[in-house]
Amino acid sequence: MEMKQLYSNNYYKVMEVALNNGEAMPLHQATSDAFIIVKEGSGKIIFSDNEVELHQGSTLLIPANKEHRLQVNETFNACIILAPDAAIKCL
Repeated sequence: MEMKQLYSNNYYKVMEVALNNGEAMPLHQATSDAFIIVKEGSGKIIFSDNEVELHQGSTLLIPANKEHRLQVNETFNACIILAPDAAIKCL
């Protein structure tokens, strides 16, 4: 898994996350709302009460502090838009 910051200003920051086929992002939460835009690949976001399938072109808003994890089915690349001071915390 690779995560890097692409852009930041006083209003938001844009992170890019890339995972290979079969990789996963462990249980975590962001301290702000997180808006995900999937650029390529497929996977699913797993919450405690449901799962959301993602594929190229998908978008998803994850509320601040909502615990979730990401399981990748196919090489995955997405942008995540967060508040400028937001942090992603592994649990």
